[in-house]
Amino acid sequence: MELHIADAGEVSNSLGAPALQSVDSIEEDVRTFVLKKLERTAQPSGKLREALIAKGFAQEIFEPIIERFIEVGLIDDYALAKNYVEHSLTRKGKSRTMIARELREKGLTADAVNEAIATIDTDREADAANAIAEQKIRSLTRYDQAERAKKLGAFLSRKGYASNVVWAAVRHAEATLH
Repeated sequence: MELHIADAGEVSNSLGAPALQSVDSIEEDVRTFVLKKLERTAQPSGKLREALIAKGFAQEIFEPIIERFIEVGLIDDYALAKNYVEHSLTRKGKSRTMIARELREKGLTADAVNEAIATIDTDREADAANAIAEQKIRSLTRYDQAERAKKLGAFLSRKGYASNVVWAAVRHAEATLH
């Protein structure tokens, strides 16, 4: 049986079936794939696992490699989660609930999400809601007070804030107008 190299660089036998790769070769393919992903931007371990499964790699091959990359710090779900919390809270004005949901959707581990979310206390979340309410209310001055409060409350609710935080922020923003 002869081996042939196809145009895409795949090795096949004379019957056209793909030749078997050694485990070392597959592990090297996994390492290369993961490093290329990490080269572009930091990635959560969950998303890397999903991408490796989608690419057809076996979990028993890639899992030790992912774990090793975590050990040496190339993959750091905790740092990613912490950075995302800071950015989402201070720049985007998102609530603790919404941030937690987005972190889970990004494929971060539950431990990383819980640790990052624990850094947001209720005062800090209220401060973020107040800041975003103060900013948003300026664009709502053409409405009467009741309509303005309704629109601002809906805006903050879409950001994921609890109703008590929403209405406290609405009252705070209204007070800054007068």
